[in-house]
Amino acid sequence: MSGPDEAGRASRPVRPPSLRWRIVGAVALLLVVTNVVVGAVTVIAFREYLVGRLDAELATAAGRTPGGQPPSGPPPGSSDSQQDPDNRFIGAPGQAAGTVVAILRDGDAVLAGYTDSAGEQHRLSRTQQAVLADVTPGADPTTVSLGTLGAYRAQAVTRDGDVFVTALPLGDVRASVVRLVVVIGSTTLLALLVAAWALTLAVRRSLRPLERVASVASSVTDLDLERGDADIVVRVPPSALVVNREVGQVGTALNRLLGHVGRALTVRRDAERGMRTFVADASHELRTPIATVRAYAELSTGSRDVDALHRNAERIGREAVRMGDLVEELLLLARLDAVALASGPAPVREAVDLTATVVEAVMDVRTTAPGHRWTVQVADDHPLEVSGDAGQLRRVVTNLLANARTHTPEGTTVVVSLQRVPRPEGSEGVGAGLARLVVANDGPPIDPEVLPVLFDRFARGSSSRSREHGTSGLGLAIVRAVVTAHGGTVRVASEPGRTAFTVDLPETETRSGA
Repeated sequence: MSGPDEAGRASRPVRPPSLRWRIVGAVALLLVVTNVVVGAVTVIAFREYLVGRLDAELATAAGRTPGGQPPSGPPPGSSDSQQDPDNRFIGAPGQAAGTVVAILRDGDAVLAGYTDSAGEQHRLSRTQQAVLADVTPGADPTTVSLGTLGAYRAQAVTRDGDVFVTALPLGDVRASVVRLVVVIGSTTLLALLVAAWALTLAVRRSLRPLERVASVASSVTDLDLERGDADIVVRVPPSALVVNREVGQVGTALNRLLGHVGRALTVRRDAERGMRTFVADASHELRTPIATVRAYAELSTGSRDVDALHRNAERIGREAVRMGDLVEELLLLARLDAVALASGPAPVREAVDLTATVVEAVMDVRTTAPGHRWTVQVADDHPLEVSGDAGQLRRVVTNLLANARTHTPEGTTVVVSLQRVPRPEGSEGVGAGLARLVVANDGPPIDPEVLPVLFDRFARGSSSRSREHGTSGLGLAIVRAVVTAHGGTVRVASEPGRTAFTVDLPETETRSGA
């Protein structure tokens, strides 16, 4: 049975070798293969060169051998030292020590032997004589094995019916080849060790910037990004980006990625903070009418006064309408947020006559707020049309008028103007103008501290005044969301004596070209 340690080792994944050792191993293998190929070619070429020189010497020796008259009959005597006493063939002048000479007549060896380095003649055995007898006369030199004497290069020539065979030993050639193999092998091994050492240092130095990149990525993983309260400030240093192109590309890409992640975390943190504020404000707005409804409901439960019950029911109805309006505004903002998150334009449903919408809205507000002086200024030539949702665009106009009515005292003059203006140069939709709606009043200016957040949700310049008039703080937020969804812009300018809200919406193409 295998113990727990063996089971743990078996289940533990095998770590692959590092990139550094892969590079060193690949280059070392390439060096080995290259040196082996080069060494093999060198050895083969050197051996062929030595064999060629030996064949040239063999040709010279073979031409020198038939120079004398070969003996007739069998070799004299049986002693090895008496087979060629005159050295006319074996050990003739000019022959190297170890040169084998054989004279064959009718397939039998008349003379066969060699002279060693001491000048003594030696006779060949019958087996060795048979090997030499197989050499083809007139052919190129061939390699033969003469038993204990080793390998020889032999060549046979014919003269007067006799075959003269001359052979030179290959021992020196093979020794030279072995020495060359040893030199190449030892040199290759030494060069491989030196190259591996130098390559390891070079790769380590080259990958050091990449290790810095990896350390930056590892340091990011140590941050507590789940809570969203940690800013990613670590970056790959510029010095590591200029070491080489590959590391520079990886480091630059990592820096860009960290920048995107940091911005995404910031956006998420801001969105979560805004959502918490939004939920808190919405809960606060709903809590007041709910508390009012509960209080009047409890009063109505113990009251027998019919008039009081009617008053309580009317108050409950007004608070219910207020809650319904708030819920509708929240739902509208949610739908507009969904459109914005999808990065798509608002659905174009119809061509909206913005002139008629503005005129009708001003007529309605004159009835509900007679204490203000309402003035409308529109073009007389033809109405302005924009593409979009008629209900949402009407809500933009009514919210701006309601904002002017709510936050200015009675007697304030409110001027509502609508006109066509040309598009700025370089903007999209060349050929179509802009429908500009301006709602201006001469009431008190807006607090400068409120202007930057005026179009945010639940933003109020004066909380007591807003609650007194029953506003939710979502009107201007809806104006900005609807205008943005329709491809337009909204802005506000406020100074003593004049506050103006300006809305620019793209005009319908067909109408602008008419």
